[in-house]
Amino acid sequence: MKRTRLIACMTALLAIAASSAVAANSKNNKKPTGPPSAVYAKYDVDHNGKLNVEEGESVRKAYAKNPNDPLLKPFDKDHDGILSDAEIMAIPATTKAVASPKKPK
Repeated sequence: MKRTRLIACMTALLAIAASSAVAANSKNNKKPTGPPSAVYAKYDVDHNGKLNVEEGESVRKAYAKNPNDPLLKPFDKDHDGILSDAEIMAIPATTKAVASPKKPK
């Protein structure tokens, strides 16, 4: 009897853990919505909303060639002239809509 309850509890815990993993994975694999950022418009050649290894290397090489590139310079957070993996991963995939200021009446 105790063994049956233990198996039932373990099965329930595994089901909960599996559903949590699937939910987390589906959140991470969603394609970004909205217009692509200027960096992604230029370097995301497969248009999947993510920079893969080759696309990230293209970004890194372009910035190394021209560290004053106004498109990439804002993402060099430590100002060392090199875009690290973390800095490239932090580049937003989409532009955020900017609300126009309300005109005074």
